[in-house]
Amino acid sequence: MGLSFVTVQRMFLGSFLASFLTWILQGNLMDATLTFIGLSALTGMAWGLSEKEITFGALGLNAEGILVIFSFLASIAIFAQICIGVFDFPTVGSYGLSLFFIGSFWWTAALIQPKTN
Repeated sequence: MGLSFVTVQRMFLGSFLASFLTWILQGNLMDATLTFIGLSALTGMAWGLSEKEITFGALGLNAEGILVIFSFLASIAIFAQICIGVFDFPTVGSYGLSLFFIGSFWWTAALIQPKTN
């Protein structure tokens, strides 16, 4: 039995309040935004790990799934480094481009593959 939805909502509310307080106390909206993103990601991970069987099944995190994730991340990094080295693209921009470009190919390949039951 994982975390209840009410508990997860309270955790997200706590993330928002901590971010709001960061903004008020530091006067920097970017720090507050990064705090909110980090705390929300941690809340999502905690929620996903509390429902481990459902999460791992949906994401395909088994022996084959780990290799697919590794090869997906490696292909993003390789394409981004090529864009940086050859075309002199900025780092953040080339990783964003790489994520969407490589991701679209992986998503298309996943959609056209037949389902095996």
